[in-house]
Amino acid sequence: MRVINDITYDRRQPNGLALDLYLPKGPARASVLFAHGGGFYKGARADAAVTRLAQILTDHDLAMASASYRLGTKPEAFSPADRRLIQISQTRTANSGLSVSSRLCGSAFEAARQDLGAALGWMRAAHKAHGIHSEKVGFVGVSAGGIAGLALAYPPRFLPECPRPDAVFAVSACAVQPWRLTPHGPPCVLLNNDRDKIIRPENPRLTQRRARGVGAPVKSLWCDRKGHNAPFLALLEDRDPTAGRPYTDHLLTLFDAL
Repeated sequence: MRVINDITYDRRQPNGLALDLYLPKGPARASVLFAHGGGFYKGARADAAVTRLAQILTDHDLAMASASYRLGTKPEAFSPADRRLIQISQTRTANSGLSVSSRLCGSAFEAARQDLGAALGWMRAAHKAHGIHSEKVGFVGVSAGGIAGLALAYPPRFLPECPRPDAVFAVSACAVQPWRLTPHGPPCVLLNNDRDKIIRPENPRLTQRRARGVGAPVKSLWCDRKGHNAPFLALLEDRDPTAGRPYTDHLLTLFDAL
């Protein structure tokens, strides 16, 4: 695996936004964008678990970029019109039956969605320069990162348009705007557990019910580990007892279509 650190993908912010690009030894057949968790208020793009995921993907001839994005963005960063739209969506989330924190669907969430959309756009534009055969980009997001990935896959109608991923694997996450699910979006897989106190299990179940109701290509997986961060470790280390194969097989099967 080769690593190129600190690539600036968006210079619109005062200090720019950067990503680390992990490449297989030979050509990559497609690429995956990784987004860390932290509730849109903390987190970093590099740690040991991210490197482990990158190794799995590059071993299967996929490139992976792990991107930073703005954290803790306040409403004042947006125009008055966009602030109003964000507030309307927050209210609708609160009335939808979800039990997620309001900060997971507010201004910090919207800033992360737009930043990660810019990272997706950079990856599509730069794929040939880095020996990546396809401009298609999958998305792996953990917690807040997974929430942002699902929002990129099924975006709001009136806020700024962003590139959409070609597939999403969301870990410890749910769709915080489930009314945006449609039959025409990219395939998504959610990996959760029944003992998560931050993204409580009723939230991904509501996502799945909505997906089934409208025919959206969204699938749910469950692991036996306890805690909010446990599904990411399950993805890296465990086997799905229902299917009898590693959770990474689900990840790779999703991205094989890329």
